[in-house]
Amino acid sequence: MKKFRFPLRTVAVVRNLSELRARENFSKAFQVYSEIESRLQASRARVSQLEDMLRSGRTASFRASDQVTFMSAIRAEAINATKIEAELTASRKTLEAARQAWLETRRDVRIIEKLEGQARLEHRQELEREIQADLDDRTSGIVARQLKAAS
Repeated sequence: MKKFRFPLRTVAVVRNLSELRARENFSKAFQVYSEIESRLQASRARVSQLEDMLRSGRTASFRASDQVTFMSAIRAEAINATKIEAELTASRKTLEAARQAWLETRRDVRIIEKLEGQARLEHRQELEREIQADLDDRTSGIVARQLKAAS
């Protein structure tokens, strides 16, 4: 009985490593995306807070200098939010590209795993055939000896 040997083992190792790298790249891209998304939420919250402060300041008394200061702060924060939205869009594209690369490398790994599974099945069937042939030979020998002894 011979030991199982998969000839594409080195290919499987290389593909597993590339899949691991692709998964890490996807993880990094996702982390960047989530950080940008939280920055965008924080920026939008600051815009909302400034608008609320502006509205509440108008009810008490109207000061033109405060109005100008709040409006310029709101405008600057809105510009910042727009820049962050552009970063988020670019990050989303990067994330999707990393996801596709990961899925492709995962598919390559699955192909090798499927080939290895088929090779293991064939090896197991071959071993079972050899074992069955050995059992048949032994049984035939025992029966032949019994017939020889009986005659």
